[in-house]
Amino acid sequence: MGTMCIPMPVDKKAYLDDNYSSADGSHIVLKSSFVGSTYYAAVRVTRRGESDGEPPVTFTLGAVVKTNSMQGEFCYKSMDESMGPYESQCPIGILMLLTPTDELVRLSVFSETSRERASDWRERCRKHAEGKKRRARLKEGDRIKLPYKVRFVGGLEADTFTKVNLPRRRNVFRPEGGSSFVRLTSQHLDDAELLA
Repeated sequence: MGTMCIPMPVDKKAYLDDNYSSADGSHIVLKSSFVGSTYYAAVRVTRRGESDGEPPVTFTLGAVVKTNSMQGEFCYKSMDESMGPYESQCPIGILMLLTPTDELVRLSVFSETSRERASDWRERCRKHAEGKKRRARLKEGDRIKLPYKVRFVGGLEADTFTKVNLPRRRNVFRPEGGSSFVRLTSQHLDDAELLA
């Protein structure tokens, strides 16, 4: 699916919630959230049985929508977890509502390839959430080590850092053996190991 652009809605989240829900109740947004400019949702889908006596099948999928707002327009690109989206900061509360991927394969909702992509996406989201918790617990003086060296402008390379608190700055560290300050990305911090 391509990118859709519409005039700016009053409430972007409410617009997307409504967009993913259907009037007949076959699609219902159970929980949704914006993380930055990315919208995440747990969407419950109810499919009617193929024959009259067959009960409906209900499952919950993860929806990911990249959004962009500019010049009075709201643009969005919709995906679901089976596409293996790059955006992987889905809140744990939404992930917990999703139907297990093996069950989705059994229901013929996912192919094996889609299951692998969705499982990988869910794992990346969980890893991000765990890393976010760990990053929040880092205190001044804590030492971390990365499994690789990071190269900074000026040629500095380091893999061991000490947390420094500076006013109005996050993720600031002093490289071991250096006197300068550097900022590490959340990806670096997710890969880091806390040293004793």
